Amino acid sequence: MRYSLSKYKFIALFGLLGFAVACERPTPPASGNAAGAAYNLAAYLQAQAKRLQAEKPTVIKRAKTEDKAAETIKTSEVDWEDELAIFQDVDISKPSLREYYTEEKQPFGNNLTAYTYTKTAEAEAPVQHLTLQTNREQKLQGMEAVLLEENMLFYSKRKVTLSTNPATGNITGYQINGVQKLVFGDSLHYNVTAIIQEH
Repeated sequence: MRYSLSKYKFIALFGLLGFAVACERPTPPASGNAAGAAYNLAAYLQAQAKRLQAEKPTVIKRAKTEDKAAETIKTSEVDWEDELAIFQDVDISKPSLREYYTEEKQPFGNNLTAYTYTKTAEAEAPVQHLTLQTNREQKLQGMEAVLLEENMLFYSKRKVTLSTNPATGNITGYQINGVQKLVFGDSLHYNVTAIIQEH
């Protein structure tokens, strides 16, 4: 049995979100102080999905919503392209998206650098901020992002994180903390964590 994050995407709610977003007009890109060339997260995730699909590592995953008991499974049957799709939503490396963000670069110990991309107040884009940590060889050492989607019918806020092996840059785990609400419904908080057991 394949098991993926799609189980926790709450399809009915996102269907309404898609309808509402389609009716919105995007804000023109912000000018001045725009971010430079961002780390190509999309390419990294595609390579990781291909690697994980071939290696089929065991994953221990725990999912929890506020009104239900936590569910934990251990499996190697994962559709990795689908599993990592939510992190693809965080990628801002396209030139058309970089104009919406300012960049702050901060070096710190062990030859690591943190790049933080913050959305300008005027822009309409789901990624509020994104922090990527890379080493001198540009191997990803960690990622954290906050996504916010809101309109007259729907509210969704998610914090997503990736953990990696410092030596290889390969994904070792991830976490999603979120809340979503329909205008006439209650808020639903959820948490998904996963640990990839490397061979």
